[in-house]
Formats: sequence, structure tokens, C-alpha cells
Amino acid sequence: MNKKIEFEDNGEKYVLEYNREAIKVMEARGFSVSELTSKPMTMLPLAFEGLFYKNHKKVKKDYVDECYDRFKDKSKLINVIGDMLSEVYDSLTDDESDNEKGNLDWKIVG
Repeated sequence: MNKKIEFEDNGEKYVLEYNREAIKVMEARGFSVSELTSKPMTMLPLAFEGLFYKNHKKVKKDYVDECYDRFKDKSKLINVIGDMLSEVYDSLTDDESDNEKGNLDWKIVG
């Protein structure tokens, strides 16, 4: 979960990113990554709104919608959002942390 989107508006700095909690909130509101391409009019606004959850929970939806409308280069933005979503979903099965102290080994028996 490395990628972030940063922007500044009216003297306020925003750092947009996802974490697992943000994805859970998005999914509870109807977001489905599998429907991102088949229902972009529904899923893209939910995905964009979810970017604010981790660091800017209290930002009003009207402002989030306004930001989406004002962001330039929507094609690139959509690709970046897709990459960022993939990072979080991939982290669920990420094996990079297997060597960290405190992780539990497990095995199949029977």
C-alpha cells in the first residue's frame, strides 16, 4: 500500500490513499472491484470517495464529488485508482511478511 495521491486546495493539503479499513467501508456501501469496469458510473465515484477515508474521514461527500469533477486527466486517475486498489487487495495474500518475527507457521494435517 505505497501509492498515494496528493493535492492541495484552498491551502489544505490532502493525501489520498487506501487501507483495508477503507476498502471494507467502500464494500459495505456497495463497491465491488469486479464491477469496476462493468459499472464505472457507480463504482468509480465510490472508489474515489474511499480514497479520502484513511486520512480525511470528515471531508463532506459534496467536496469529494467536487474534487473528482475538478481533477484533471481522468484516464490516468482511473488507472492509478485501479493500481491502488490492487495493492490493497494483493496485500491480503502477500507473502513478503512471512519472514517477520512473530508470524505463525501453519501446516495441513490429515
